[in-house]
Amino acid sequence: MESRRKRTFFWIIGILTAITFAPGVFGISAIAQEDVSEAIDIGKITVMAPQPGVEITTEKTIIRMDEFKKPGEVRTLTDVLTEIGGVDVQRVNPLMASPGDEVSIRGLNEGRLVIEIDGRRINHTGHYGRYIVDWSTLNMDDIDHIEIIRGGHSVLHPFAIGGVINIVTKKGKKTGDLKPAADVRTAYGKYNTWNASASVKGGAGNFVGYNFSVSTQESDGYLRNNFQETDSFNGHLTFFLPGDATLSLGVKRSEVVYGDPVINDPARADYDDDYPKYYANRDQLRHIDWPQFAGPQTPKWEKDTTYLDAVLDVPMGPGIAKVHYFQTVGRRWTSMYNSMGVFQKDDFADDETQGVIVEYRDIDLFDSHSVTVGAEWQELGWPDENPIIYKVQSAYIQDIISVGDRWRFTPGVRYYHIDMDTYFSNFAQGPFPANWPQEGKEQTESGFYPSMKVDFQATPETALYAAVSRSYRLPCP
Repeated sequence: MESRRKRTFFWIIGILTAITFAPGVFGISAIAQEDVSEAIDIGKITVMAPQPGVEITTEKTIIRMDEFKKPGEVRTLTDVLTEIGGVDVQRVNPLMASPGDEVSIRGLNEGRLVIEIDGRRINHTGHYGRYIVDWSTLNMDDIDHIEIIRGGHSVLHPFAIGGVINIVTKKGKKTGDLKPAADVRTAYGKYNTWNASASVKGGAGNFVGYNFSVSTQESDGYLRNNFQETDSFNGHLTFFLPGDATLSLGVKRSEVVYGDPVINDPARADYDDDYPKYYANRDQLRHIDWPQFAGPQTPKWEKDTTYLDAVLDVPMGPGIAKVHYFQTVGRRWTSMYNSMGVFQKDDFADDETQGVIVEYRDIDLFDSHSVTVGAEWQELGWPDENPIIYKVQSAYIQDIISVGDRWRFTPGVRYYHIDMDTYFSNFAQGPFPANWPQEGKEQTESGFYPSMKVDFQATPETALYAAVSRSYRLPCP
């Protein structure tokens, strides 16, 4: 019955369409008979519309989250990045962002990229050579916009070789209206995947603005044992001071419980046909390269991450002065089978980064120069084992030179001085952990790393640019 109704419906639509367009069709046929010309194959034409909320320039790509649209729900940063050209995302769990996700720009992953929150780097603490960003700690509840810079030509971002992804958070607003804006959302999907979030933002007395949000996400996962639970809290306060100065205080905290996928092989006695097949020779997660197994023990990790920031911006003369203190504290408990098949429970590791950025930016000089100068100090450590693995001191200067309406030159240079106290691999013979190194390697490196970028506005719709740079990558511990 339903099929017949559909056929009747399409017949009616077809008749109405024929009646509507018949005069035009007959007219075109008559003209064609009078002047018959040879058909020309112009090839395949692809029509592309701009992505809503995405602004692309030669300097950067900006994604404004209040305007950004894509099919499906946007819950994580990787949900957004999958829609951006030149950015590749490999996801372990398609249902949620997970610790095993990998993001690359032009083939270079986080080991060669800079991932930032409000202009400060968050991916420079790692263990055993792993500079991995845990994308599950970066939810969308407090993100205002995202900036993507391709290549390593900007000296304003340390250790950038492949590019920069900068997450700019919501800060609240300057207002005398005490009425806040609130938002509550929830969603449910396959594999018992659900999320809920609540946020509130506003201001008071034209003196303080605020933005607070909480969220929780859970999923049983697509693969066996690939469950995940993520709880997040974000808080931001902005104080509007005399002279258009601002003081912003921010905290982002996430707690993640993540189950490692286990082998689900039909040839094994513990095979469960409720889950997809998963073999021991499959590619494993980035942080392990050996298989995990089902059983009375549950391979998983639990991780707490806290990002703290305090930023003071003060208009000063022809530019803006900034002082930015930041800290990242991560704590992780891992329970899994090691490479020799022995289950280790609650193996603890921690990391901590703290630093200060002092910058005088956007200094307008002679109507054609915009200069930024700055210095940065940071310490990266493994407090439980080695409190200070790296001590980094750097200084930089960049000038944007406008020549006429079409040309722009951006020279810059950054100087690094780095003291290292690393740990290293030991390939000596002997049972583990007897052959594990008890001490690391100490060394110091320093040098200048220049860059140059040239932009040319060929037409109002077309811009060309070229860049060359010498970059430095912080060595793996």
